[in-house]
Amino acid sequence: MKLFALKNQDSWKDLWHRALEKAPEKRPGRDPIKNWDQRAKGFAKRVDSPESVQRKARIFSMLKAAGALGAGTRVLDIGAGPGSWAIPMVEEAGATVTAVEPSGEMVNILKEKMAQKGIGPDRICIDPRPWQAVDVEKEGLSGQFDLVFASMSPGVNDPKTLDKAMEASRKFCYLSTFSGGGMRGCYNALWQKITGRELESQSWDFIYPFCYVYALGYRPQIRFETWSVTRKEPVEEAVDNILFFAGGAEEVTPHIRDKVTAYVTQQAVDGLFHQNHTVCQGIMLWQVA
Repeated sequence: MKLFALKNQDSWKDLWHRALEKAPEKRPGRDPIKNWDQRAKGFAKRVDSPESVQRKARIFSMLKAAGALGAGTRVLDIGAGPGSWAIPMVEEAGATVTAVEPSGEMVNILKEKMAQKGIGPDRICIDPRPWQAVDVEKEGLSGQFDLVFASMSPGVNDPKTLDKAMEASRKFCYLSTFSGGGMRGCYNALWQKITGRELESQSWDFIYPFCYVYALGYRPQIRFETWSVTRKEPVEEAVDNILFFAGGAEEVTPHIRDKVTAYVTQQAVDGLFHQNHTVCQGIMLWQVA
């Protein structure tokens, strides 16, 4: 019997690519940047919640203890969003950050926060492109950052984009992504009730980047964070939130929106839709040089 080549990076590349080929995110006509534009304000609000702040503090402790983050650290934040990490990296750790973020609405929120806190472009430089569009070698970015950071970022979602992230680092890389179904998986049972179809996708599971990095010869520091999400949202807000996650998997037609709205309205109590989810996040930090 031929055993699986555990340390063969090509084997893990192939497995990851197979998962991506089946991923609903690859459907034609999908515009992920437009989706994030529409959800930017709600996302910015959630990532500033007390629970998110506590999780962030634990990650900061991990980074600082490893010597990956401190005064003068040059950070590349891939998928920076509204500055959830970039701003505290500057304010609390004294780092300088290049924030790669293609969503215009996310960038607008980031700029507003920078203005409010008096943070100039010398401390946070914004690159409004998808990470996929950045040519690390041609743009002279190889080995230019002390820490390349990608927290739950769709910018680093396959072997090629992960290779680029490592190429840009001269010291550390950090990556986190869902372990298990993620937020979309939380809506899988609901989606099956409404449409009769599966919603989950495994292509973004932590196992793929971790095993690929391991096969390359690195031994990352890893940890898992599990948290529960309890939400009470007005019907319209709940529908938009569900369809945001579902929209990454399949086209949201007016018919589907009507069905989701009817279901949420029926389940709502005093106009609020109650949701309880449990999510697990895989985290890894490793040194490339």
